[in-house]
Amino acid sequence: MGLFDFLKRKPGPQAEDDGTSPDYAFAHYALRHIALSDPLQFLAIAASPDAEQFMDAVLQDVAEQCGRKTSFDAASIKIHPTRVNAFPCAVVELPEPQEMAEAFMVAVVVPIDTSTEQLPEPGTVVGRYFTLEKGFSLSDEPRTVLAEWDTEAHSNYGDGPAPNVDAFITALSEHV
Repeated sequence: MGLFDFLKRKPGPQAEDDGTSPDYAFAHYALRHIALSDPLQFLAIAASPDAEQFMDAVLQDVAEQCGRKTSFDAASIKIHPTRVNAFPCAVVELPEPQEMAEAFMVAVVVPIDTSTEQLPEPGTVVGRYFTLEKGFSLSDEPRTVLAEWDTEAHSNYGDGPAPNVDAFITALSEHV
């Protein structure tokens, strides 16, 4: 069983909107799996000059597994290496979502003590993975939802901030 097998489409004719949205799969499954598998390595890649190539490779994997491409390319993704409450963080800003629950942005926060010069042993760091999602509104007013994923489950924190990086970081500071 491969990493993205759960995204594979069933054989035979299918409607264009059948299966997991590749935009959703990219933010909620592919990036999450990579980031939580090795959070420090993810932060290093996100801050490197190779970040766009990395994102492009992940987008290609998602397209292959979903049977169609995302609505955006790697060049339209913005990565913001930053800190949340003094913890290392990378905010991945995505193009505006089209569908409910797709992400405006995601953040990988690594809650480690950075006051020491010694990094933790590989495999001992636990990252946190947050999403700022397009929410549902009965009044058709724009709405965001702040959520967090671990390796298995999705936690919904309710109404999120405006979909901009500074507001997202401020909201994350209340949860880290």
